[in-house]
Amino acid sequence: MVTGLGMITSLGRAVEENWQNALNGTSGVKRLSDPEAVHSAVQAAGEVREQDWQAVRNELKDYALREGERRTLFALWATQCALEDARLPADYGKRERYGVVLAAGAGINRLEDIHRWIRSDLRFDFSRFGRECREVRPESIMRNNSQRPAALIAQRHGLYGINQTVTSACASATQAVGLGFRAIQRGDADLVAVGGADSMINPIGLVFFVLLGAASTSSDRPENLCRPFDRKRSGLVMGEGAAVAILEEESQARGRGAEIYAEVAGYGSSLDACQVTAPHPQGLGAEQAMRSALADSGLAESGLDYINAHGTGTKLNDAAETLAIKNVFGRHAFRMAINSSKSLIGHLLAASGGPEFVYTVLSVRGDEVHPTINLANPDPKCDLDYVPNVKRKMTVRAALTNSFGFGGQNASVIIKKYAKE
Repeated sequence: MVTGLGMITSLGRAVEENWQNALNGTSGVKRLSDPEAVHSAVQAAGEVREQDWQAVRNELKDYALREGERRTLFALWATQCALEDARLPADYGKRERYGVVLAAGAGINRLEDIHRWIRSDLRFDFSRFGRECREVRPESIMRNNSQRPAALIAQRHGLYGINQTVTSACASATQAVGLGFRAIQRGDADLVAVGGADSMINPIGLVFFVLLGAASTSSDRPENLCRPFDRKRSGLVMGEGAAVAILEEESQARGRGAEIYAEVAGYGSSLDACQVTAPHPQGLGAEQAMRSALADSGLAESGLDYINAHGTGTKLNDAAETLAIKNVFGRHAFRMAINSSKSLIGHLLAASGGPEFVYTVLSVRGDEVHPTINLANPDPKCDLDYVPNVKRKMTVRAALTNSFGFGGQNASVIIKKYAKE
């Protein structure tokens, strides 16, 4: 059962603010705030607003001074909000049966931490580095690796059970949700904080996707830059932030009178085994993940009303995902609502499945689906109903959320309405 939600993205630092902005079709993609970005091939991203970043730093002062790394603070903030939303008393339950499964990016390589130890002959000065290594910036990967957020969350909130970090590219957060769901399903945990956090809006993070040929380098207006399923889509637009959900075993949730948003019903994952930077052209891996999630849920294809798609806005992904959806759902695919949250907040990379899971839960709970914005030029290869530009009120009995990552990692999770017996 989903009993708590927390998030921070370019649309805000509270779930309700995010949700209302998403329903209104508000774009969180803006021109990069760093003045030096004028020299970058990438000119826009879904950055967390400065006032929201400062609010997080003020709330988490000790961690801000000690850690400094954006991804880590985003994760701590989202988890704190999710636990508050779940109204879980700090001393409730067996804390050794409460855990964390969090997706996180690999961390930041700071150019400053490399440049300062380069000698005049352009070789790295290992001796000097050895003497001065304590001066490495706190947000560097050398101090703040991918498992750091999950460890700090467990320490801060007394979640002493399973503790896992998932770093499998863009599928990470949805895999984290699925693994937390499995832990509860197997009886290994009573409560798990799941989701993801990432921030790669830095020189090395930005250039990585430019070199892969995946990032949009268009000079169009920032708010119109991310165009999933559109014929004129130009590539992914990076975002940052975090989202965490509290998954709880049903009898415990009901026993303490928790509000239940929805029920996680199924999980599936797969590997394309095709190419590192491209999905299988027929979407076979994506198809397998969705079929596995459906089989796990016990629902028929016709029982789903909505899909929150991976929808990156890249030429290859959108067409392959559309084909995979049609292969799984057949004629019913044309009766389903499909959208892309990335059109609003950008691609949060390892964390991307976190906000998308939260939005999907809210759609199932509230029977409302946010739009895919910037969809003005239909692509004949993308011929499904992508809820273009305007939100939709509709019955959502159950929904699927997809995340497909570089390296061929795929994950799908099914959420359905909670029916109290």
